[in-house]
Amino acid sequence: MKKLPFPPLLATLAIAFLAATPLRANELDAPKAALESTINELLDVLHADDSNMPFTAKRDEIIEIVNRQFSFDVIIQRALGRNWSKLSDPQKEQVYNLVTDLVLQAYTQELQNGPKPRLTFSNPEVLSKSKIEIDSIVFLNNTKINLSYRLANIKDRGWQVYDVLVEGVSMVSNYRKQFDEHFQKKNASDLIDLLKSKLENA
Repeated sequence: MKKLPFPPLLATLAIAFLAATPLRANELDAPKAALESTINELLDVLHADDSNMPFTAKRDEIIEIVNRQFSFDVIIQRALGRNWSKLSDPQKEQVYNLVTDLVLQAYTQELQNGPKPRLTFSNPEVLSKSKIEIDSIVFLNNTKINLSYRLANIKDRGWQVYDVLVEGVSMVSNYRKQFDEHFQKKNASDLIDLLKSKLENA
């Protein structure tokens, strides 16, 4: 788990802009290789001999693997947007843990069903001096799923995933819309109760 309490979003997303030159192709080999390695290691865990074990039994191992490349604190703060400031520090930690578990449980359940999926990764596309996008295709149960991983070169962390697009739909934007709708009528405590209920019924 990333260190808590959470720093302000802009501080968390502090990017090293010191290099003024454009990103070279060979500079992108490392983040692509690291992402592929992380996803493949996750699949190995999900499809091990004990693959029928529930998510809760493998939770710590799964989180340890994905935290190498995914900054869930950044993802969750971006998803909550302006609503993040409406949470107390203990509530932020609760929401962080609950959303992380919900996202990972849904993601891993999909990948764990049926035979081990086959994945391909495209070369990174440069979005800016500090951001790239890596497209991936998942061949799962005779279905092709298009995923796009957006990574930022985050200070003191290196290249980290800050959003995932499924068939072109941003996970962060999707969650932000739901959170915005929630906070129009309800509060942070209600959100935590809702997330707990969703996790229990997942």
